[in-house]
Amino acid sequence: MLDLTLDLQQRYENSTSAEVRKEKGQVFTPPEVARFMASLLSAIPVDYTLLDPGAGVGCLTAAVCERVLRLRSARRLMAHLFENDPKLLPLLRRNLEHCKQLLCQAGHALDYVIHEEDFILAASSGLGEQRRFDQPRFDVRFDAVVMNPPYFKVRKGSTYARLMSPVVHGQPNVYAFFLALAARHLKEGGELVAITPRSFCNGLYFRSFRQWFFSRVALDHIHLFESRTDTFEHSDVLQESVITKVHRLGVPSRRITVTTSRGRDLNGDLARSEVAAERIVDDSCGESVIRIPERAYDHEIMRLAESFPSRFSELGLRISTGPVVMFRATEFLLQAPQEVGSVPLLLPHNVKPFETIWPVSKNGKPAAFRLCNDSLRLLLPTRNYVLLKRFSAKEEKRRLVAGCLLRAHHAVSHVGIENHLNYVCHVERELSEDEVFGIAAFFNSALLDRYFRTISGSTQVNATEIRAMRFPDLKTLRRIGGQVKRDRSSAEAAVLSELGVATSLRQQLLCH
Repeated sequence: MLDLTLDLQQRYENSTSAEVRKEKGQVFTPPEVARFMASLLSAIPVDYTLLDPGAGVGCLTAAVCERVLRLRSARRLMAHLFENDPKLLPLLRRNLEHCKQLLCQAGHALDYVIHEEDFILAASSGLGEQRRFDQPRFDVRFDAVVMNPPYFKVRKGSTYARLMSPVVHGQPNVYAFFLALAARHLKEGGELVAITPRSFCNGLYFRSFRQWFFSRVALDHIHLFESRTDTFEHSDVLQESVITKVHRLGVPSRRITVTTSRGRDLNGDLARSEVAAERIVDDSCGESVIRIPERAYDHEIMRLAESFPSRFSELGLRISTGPVVMFRATEFLLQAPQEVGSVPLLLPHNVKPFETIWPVSKNGKPAAFRLCNDSLRLLLPTRNYVLLKRFSAKEEKRRLVAGCLLRAHHAVSHVGIENHLNYVCHVERELSEDEVFGIAAFFNSALLDRYFRTISGSTQVNATEIRAMRFPDLKTLRRIGGQVKRDRSSAEAAVLSELGVATSLRQQLLCH
């Protein structure tokens, strides 16, 4: 069945541009991934109802049909599929008719309804902002949902966002709306299997969604792809992808299965672990963060990192985003670093582990910021800060890169920090140099890198996540910083020694 599906996908991709598909958030599911997703569904009863929102050419429904085809006793499958792209509809119908014919020949039955409309507009009645006499256009409950929803950001004031207001915060993404509505249309105990970006697992923008979603469904299985590119190799996908399986709450999950693969090769033996549910879904701060341990020793790292005495914000520390947004501050940007009446402008390329290097010439980017009465609101007084890069990818050696900005090294009254950097300071006083080096050493450590990879699936290092993390006390950080200030090459050993990391784990981290 999926041979035809792949042919139909390729036919559509050859007839449309990558720009058009990106605008619609279309990324087609590879057949190998579709088969794996279908395999995650529990035993299929005699009568089975299935929802496939954002169906495309019907790859996921075809994968479920392929699974039914292998069953000996007869099954009756009723599928509802949503697709509103006119160019996809004839391909979807052809695929479903092919599935229906093959199932019928094997003694099974497939009936289907194709809804030629927007799933969110059809299924969201009663969730968010509604007109007084709105009636549900689609109100069916399903045994299962399989989905690869579109992915694109929507404006907070858009129709989608108004309809989905209970799960909106900041700049929402349409795929979260699909997940929420799909969960809403499950029967009790019904299952949802979805492939999506991992970005919903953490962060402020998806917090309202996570709270809404996980109050209604329980997580059963997570599959993580180690490569961001192998899974959708012909698409410009930048986010990490995950497959999640949940069920509509009746009985909560006590343990969650975690599997990983390099990419779409899902036929071999997968790395697999069974983890207590509370180790995966962390609601200790009301954030419902989803943590995904990839390696065996990640579990030990999670236990250690969450045993530190205080949260970051409880130490009197503050982390904020750099206030300079360059396209909004063009009148103050300067190319010449030594121009009279200017101060340093610090961008991500200025920040290296334990260092802030300025000036640095890179691709014609500005190096300085005009100092005047109008620009003071965008500048920081020159003090001791830790600078943390806000963007990184999982392929990089370290997800967290922290530099030290020391007042003694800059004979100016103010500095400009661009908004692709976070800066750390103390809310009541200036950080000491030992504290700056100690905090930077902790951020730059393999220990925190591995922990951060379990909780963050986006390319951003969000201040919200850092505030919620547990940290060693400042006395310990000062001891670490004193050693690192004298010898930066000792940073990793100093962190692991001062934190009492076990020898076996220390050896693994030093090889990381």
